[in-house]
Amino acid sequence: MTDRKIANELGVTETVIKYYRMNYNLWKNRKGTARSTYRKEALRLYGKQCEVCGIDICEWHHIIPKSTKSDEWCILCPVCHAVITRRFVIVNNRHELKTKLLPFMKSVYSKLKLS
Repeated sequence: MTDRKIANELGVTETVIKYYRMNYNLWKNRKGTARSTYRKEALRLYGKQCEVCGIDICEWHHIIPKSTKSDEWCILCPVCHAVITRRFVIVNNRHELKTKLLPFMKSVYSKLKLS
């Protein structure tokens, strides 16, 4: 299937499919907890939507780096994940997702002029 057909089937843009195809090629051979059963466990526990904004495209994030404890993981969309990774907002526990990250993301989205 082409990227366009996949995008049409999933109801997303072709750019999203290209992003995930590129991301898969970058990460598929890395070793570590990201390729283990922890990711599946996190998705089972926290769902398949961003815990902050509710977008269905999600990534697994370690709140505490390399943690194997499920309460130190979260599920985020690529935008929320980038905000934490680039340290625009520092999150040290799951509670701070709602108290720190959510207000920041609301201010980011309120500045966008979406048509």
